[in-house]
Amino acid sequence: MSEIVNKIKYAMSLRTPQEEALSYLDAISSHCDYRRDSKDVVEATASEYCEKQRKVQAGFDFPSFCYAMATGIGKTRLMGASIYYLYKMKGYRHFFILAPGNTIYDKLRKESNPSHPKYIFKGLESEMGRPKVYDGENYDTYPLKFEQMALRVEKTSEIQIFIFNIGKIFNSKTDTQFNFHKFKETLGASFADVLAQFDDLVICMDEAHRYYAPASMIAINYLKPVLGLEFTATPKTTSNIIYAYDLARGAVEGYLKVPVVMGRSNMAGYNQDDIEEMKIRDGLTLHEHRKSVLREYCSDNNLNYVKPIVLIACKDTDHAKKIRALIDSDDFQSGKYKGKVIEIHSKQTGEESEENIRLLLSIESASNPIEIVLHVYKLKEGWDVNNLFTIIPLNAAKSDILAMQTIGRGLRLPFGEQTGNEDLDSLDIVAHDHYRELVDEIKSSDIFHYRDLDKTIVEPSESVGVSAIVDDGQLSLMDFAITASGVKSFAEVSNPKTQLEIYQEYVKNFMAVQKKDKPEGANQMTLFDLHPEMISDDSSEYAASAPEQPQGSTSAKSGKQPLSKDEFLKAVSEYSAKAISVPKILVQTTSKVKFNRFEVKRTIDDFEVAMAKIERFDAINQQLLSVVDAQILEVNDAMNTLACMLLDTISELSYDDADFVIDVVEQYLVQIPGDEENKRRIIRRYASLIVSDIRKQIYVHMDRKTNIVHIIQKDLILFRKFVKNVKEDGKVKFDKPFSDKSNIKKYLFTGYKKSYYPANAFDSDPERLFSIILEEDPDVVRWIKPPLNQLGLFWKAGQQYNPDFLVETTTGKYMVEVKAANEVTQEDVVSKAREGIRWCEFASTDDPDHKKWEYKLISDNNIHVGNTCKYTLGTSHKVSEE
Repeated sequence: MSEIVNKIKYAMSLRTPQEEALSYLDAISSHCDYRRDSKDVVEATASEYCEKQRKVQAGFDFPSFCYAMATGIGKTRLMGASIYYLYKMKGYRHFFILAPGNTIYDKLRKESNPSHPKYIFKGLESEMGRPKVYDGENYDTYPLKFEQMALRVEKTSEIQIFIFNIGKIFNSKTDTQFNFHKFKETLGASFADVLAQFDDLVICMDEAHRYYAPASMIAINYLKPVLGLEFTATPKTTSNIIYAYDLARGAVEGYLKVPVVMGRSNMAGYNQDDIEEMKIRDGLTLHEHRKSVLREYCSDNNLNYVKPIVLIACKDTDHAKKIRALIDSDDFQSGKYKGKVIEIHSKQTGEESEENIRLLLSIESASNPIEIVLHVYKLKEGWDVNNLFTIIPLNAAKSDILAMQTIGRGLRLPFGEQTGNEDLDSLDIVAHDHYRELVDEIKSSDIFHYRDLDKTIVEPSESVGVSAIVDDGQLSLMDFAITASGVKSFAEVSNPKTQLEIYQEYVKNFMAVQKKDKPEGANQMTLFDLHPEMISDDSSEYAASAPEQPQGSTSAKSGKQPLSKDEFLKAVSEYSAKAISVPKILVQTTSKVKFNRFEVKRTIDDFEVAMAKIERFDAINQQLLSVVDAQILEVNDAMNTLACMLLDTISELSYDDADFVIDVVEQYLVQIPGDEENKRRIIRRYASLIVSDIRKQIYVHMDRKTNIVHIIQKDLILFRKFVKNVKEDGKVKFDKPFSDKSNIKKYLFTGYKKSYYPANAFDSDPERLFSIILEEDPDVVRWIKPPLNQLGLFWKAGQQYNPDFLVETTTGKYMVEVKAANEVTQEDVVSKAREGIRWCEFASTDDPDHKKWEYKLISDNNIHVGNTCKYTLGTSHKVSEE
């Protein structure tokens, strides 16, 4: 990979396919000059250096390269990277971006603004500055003058981007040329001629397959660009592809959802209406299941909820109205989808209405109630969403179901990468009536998977939110008050003085936020105004409600005053009785370097400083007139030059190491022959080589001591609500006989008294059995099954470790992990255990309850109900040291 491609890759965080595509442009561009070389020469070079060395031949009058990139891989970001590359390496400053319709045109205009989250040059702002952007709305403001029948372009050091919709610059009803061919007095020329006279114009064609009609090609050729770059998932021709990245590779490598064709095989006897309704009901069953999975995943990972949507493809507008009447009725699933369906009409013989497509643009928002989109014909370019998970094609031909344009609308990943959860990483295509035909066709496909609904039961499920004693709205205020008061242990809350301090901080924060957020004269703010996103799920019987209010008082949920002192302290006291004092600890690795004096050796054999000559030659009489010595370049101070370069190239060195640096430089200079003048000349010529020689020796003799330190980020963690996706009738009393062990992840176990949460979920039955041991043992005071990603313990970069249990007994505290006997020696289990041991060591150094934390890795064959907690912990597996 070249240095410039590597630089762009890291600056823009390019994905592998984007980086590879840019590398092929780099390879081609490094071996030709688009301004000077003919189209044939450029295409011959491209044929040699493109992917798979295929013959490259464009249909335009200029060389044009196609990136055939699957939908969802990031073609617009690649476009930005390519523009910057040509600007940096070729000096090109004029780029014309062509969009096929208003939707993509508007999208590109927005993404050319640095404040947009999908800014086309994101990561390169400091390198290239802000380009000047002209489009179909403001191009007549372009700064040009027309003088003496010649164009004179204003010189600028900035990139200039021209964004146009083919419909704004081309009118096929009147002619085959641009609408802006006409003379503009404000420009002093036609804008088409302005663009055509640039000798560095590059045209970037988004959805390039849309521009191969003869009239469009004539209009584009008129611009006379030096180079074209085409971006499309469905190329019109393969003759100019320099890099291809297909759907199969995108799904396998984790950049796209995996399309899953689903259906029932036993469909004999059903009429077409029955089959359609069955497809809709099955698709919506899958949809409801996915909603539950998404709620749980987003809660576990502290992400905004991603609302899944369903696309139902109808055969015509009448059919769409019929399907909407079915789904949007009170009778269909008790009116569950009433008001949640949008109907998008298309003319049978024409393209979708741009206005209709705009109606879909806010559908990703969780506040948008729409969950089902009814559409006639395929959705083409312009509707790019991340939350489409289910497609139900009604009365569609087999070829239509597998068409890339159809499934391409749902391939984007909602979280930017695959999660490892099949429900979140796949796109369901419900195809009952063609299911067996499709399975036969795709069995050998790298792209599609298939699932038989006759053999796969999608059980009804629900998302349940589980909170501790108080809901998350009150917990947030309590957290702030406890932190501000300086309390380090929940045991301190029983002190009346401490209680008063906590309540004062609570009131102070309540009033401060109220004053800040409410305009003068507005109603006073309630607790739930402060934290609306933390209101517990009403559907959960385990989300604790606010403490009961005395008669005449104002409740936290509906009133205009903060909780009274008694109300607040009652909630705090009840909470503290169940909570373990757990700190949030950041563990960091630091290195301390010691530079030892050593005997420096010169490993470079010889330095040559030859005297340069200046020759004077008579060009008319063809003779040498004279030869004079040229001045040999030298540095002002050999010692200072080498010392400063060492400080710049060895990051571990600082100015505190000046004596060490001077010593190694002096030793080296002594070994360079000649007087001081000769040494200054040698340093001028060979400084980099000498510094590299010294640097290698310094690292060999350097001592590095690694220390692990910890930082208490928060004295007390107040664990918040978690969300669990459970099957119907999936709530079970924890100590009752339980047989469905293989499906334990679909259950919620209730009835706990010592647990922080009144209900808990488990990954295995041994975990459930251990919870029974904890509940029955009188030595156990309290315990927590910590939710995902709230403890803040990392076992490797960017990945948090979530131990199974935190346990407090009368004498100690424990971090406990339960694993199968054959897993306790696995590399990732041991790595996590080592981080847990380290965490416990740090937590023990300043535990406010004066208890020691210990890490315990227990194998499942050592967990038996009836044994004590102490005995069970005593069977823990010894973790090997690093």
